Amino acid sequence: MLGNKRVNGKNHLEIAGVDVVEIAEKMGTPLYVFDEELIRSAMREYQTTFASHYPDFAVAYAGKAFLCSAMCQLVNEEGLWLDVVSGGEYYVVRMNDFPVERILFHGNNKTEEERRYVLKEGVGRWVVDSEIELEWLAEEAKEVKRKVPVFFRLTPGVDPHTHVYITTGTVDSKFGLPLIEGIAERAIKRALAIPHLEVMGVHCHIGSQIDTLEPFLKAAEVMLHFMYDFSKKYGYFLQELDLGGGLGVPYLDSDRDRFPSISAYGRAISEKVKEICTVLSYPLPRLFVEPGRSIVNLAGSTLYQIGTIKEIPGVKKYVAVDGGMTDNPRHILYGAKYQAWVGNRVQGENVERVAVVGKCCESGDVLIPEIDLPSPRPGDILVVEGTGAYNYSMASNYNMIPRPGVVFLRGGKAELVVRPESFYDLIRKDLVTQSEGEEEGPIHG
Repeated sequence: MLGNKRVNGKNHLEIAGVDVVEIAEKMGTPLYVFDEELIRSAMREYQTTFASHYPDFAVAYAGKAFLCSAMCQLVNEEGLWLDVVSGGEYYVVRMNDFPVERILFHGNNKTEEERRYVLKEGVGRWVVDSEIELEWLAEEAKEVKRKVPVFFRLTPGVDPHTHVYITTGTVDSKFGLPLIEGIAERAIKRALAIPHLEVMGVHCHIGSQIDTLEPFLKAAEVMLHFMYDFSKKYGYFLQELDLGGGLGVPYLDSDRDRFPSISAYGRAISEKVKEICTVLSYPLPRLFVEPGRSIVNLAGSTLYQIGTIKEIPGVKKYVAVDGGMTDNPRHILYGAKYQAWVGNRVQGENVERVAVVGKCCESGDVLIPEIDLPSPRPGDILVVEGTGAYNYSMASNYNMIPRPGVVFLRGGKAELVVRPESFYDLIRKDLVTQSEGEEEGPIHG
């Protein structure tokens, strides 16, 4: 089993000391549950590893993996920075009083509304993604009375050999400024001449769910050589290097040994940066990393209740749950693999091979195409592991299905931190045209 789980005397699954059957009975299903101590433990492993191997660093949690008010507060308590990629994420962070000086603002197409909002509130580092964005920022930043600290996102041309949809550091990418034909160099040189911008450094992110260290080390090498060449050509030392995130995690017990640990990752990157800087006689930059999945994924599980069961003789048995692609679209998007347990009968006989499917009106609404489970029955609680990252974030209301709530497990207790949506939530923003003479307004006042 992944994470802090065990089987109790009732043959029920416990997560962080809490019986999943009791959680489901009290709070309903589907439901995202997070082991808070596992989240904190991962954050602390990043912090302590870099503190042991590198003199000046910052760990920024990538909010796109999973973000809500409780998560913002947890990140703040642990002293990490927070990486946001939209005005909406920035709003959530600021509404929880997260310090602006520890916010990284990303995005390949920041809207005018987003740009002006963040400029007004403030930001720790603004990550410029294109030349046209730089020109907009050059004008809009005149309105603020402080210099805006900026990074430039570069595409280092490193292929991490992960899924094509989550590969972001190759030359052919919608993100960042390519190194070819002097494009990145030209943009940074232009920024140095803008008095209300402060050029702090460069950033890259080569992809997600990466299972080897070599692509990270290659990216560090490419970026540092760029920084060195820039200093030689223009006499300006870029003081900070952000290597993004992307460290992969196991989704199956069989993959436990496939991925590098957080400690191995942090140690390898730190030593590589120091080694290259020594060879180039380049001053050690402040080093940033932006982990997301590796902090929250193993801490998260989703609880479902099994409903209909349909067997096609000689073909397959379909086990349907009360969620599906609306709360976890990752299988249909990436072919992501998951493992699961019958939470109310973990150790059972008569194991059957089944397909776990959702309730959406889509043939592709499959969570697990094939898994061995103790004979599933209607009413069983199914626990799908490794759903902490990009499940809540990507959840939708397809088929007008309300999105699940979120529970944090801490100290043997379950705390609801995001309430489940109701049917009313599906129409509370709707506007309808009233009869003549009436004002347009919400369906329910």
